[in-house]
Amino acid sequence: MEPDMQGILDRCRETGGPYLPFRGHGLSGLVLREWQERGGDLDELLAKLDGQETKIFKARKKIRAAMVGELFVKRYNYRGFGNAFRRMFKMPRPYRVLAGAIRLREFEIPTPEVIAALRSYRWGLPYCDYLVTRGVSPLRIFCDKLAGEFAAGDPYRQFVSGIVSLLVKMHGAGVEHGDLSLRNIFCRKSPIGVYSDWGVIDLDGCKVWAEELPESRRRRELARVVSSYLRCVRAFDKSLTLDVNTITFDFTRKYQELSGWNLAGSSLDARIAYLAGRQRKDARK
Repeated sequence: MEPDMQGILDRCRETGGPYLPFRGHGLSGLVLREWQERGGDLDELLAKLDGQETKIFKARKKIRAAMVGELFVKRYNYRGFGNAFRRMFKMPRPYRVLAGAIRLREFEIPTPEVIAALRSYRWGLPYCDYLVTRGVSPLRIFCDKLAGEFAAGDPYRQFVSGIVSLLVKMHGAGVEHGDLSLRNIFCRKSPIGVYSDWGVIDLDGCKVWAEELPESRRRRELARVVSSYLRCVRAFDKSLTLDVNTITFDFTRKYQELSGWNLAGSSLDARIAYLAGRQRKDARK
């Protein structure tokens, strides 16, 4: 089985499709037809990414991301000949996000709608890419902020059920997220403490497969979720004693119940242990 990204992009740009080809001002890519027909101005929008009035989320050498009004704008910088040359032979990250978002929304899995996926070139090489999406509703809560509530009792059971249901739906849709940590998963919490409407963001590393995910890929995704949960809960309260074997069993049992796939075993355990103890390059746990 091979990733099926290009086929999705080809379909979305067909005549009468939801996206229109865009070319101008050194940029080329795809823009949501509805947004452009309503008068959306890309030049104005992208210029605000470097404005002082925007709410900056990331300001690094390779990535800059900010909220511009109700839209989330991200720029990927490919400075340096070697980096730019390598990117020539890879699908632009915004295109990956667009393909993943389209597939997820086809399966009614919440994820922000992509407004624009663009690339600019300089001297014939990729210079930077731009991704524009709608923002996440303020009614949604990111799961890394709920780690304390998810540590025990009914919230923990809801978390396991909700997250695994999300995973099973994604994998059945052929979508491999690539970085499925709690900070990339959101949900809605009702006034009586019921969690629902689980969704994902940050599809930069996603792959969309022509069929369901292979077992090895499912295991990697599940390991990421479990290890992220362990790190978040420990960061919330370092005094908590977590039974990793029991937690892993809870996730694998629910996954098998909902999908029929048994991912338990030494490979999963080793992957969880490695990821749970790893320090991120940017010093985040």
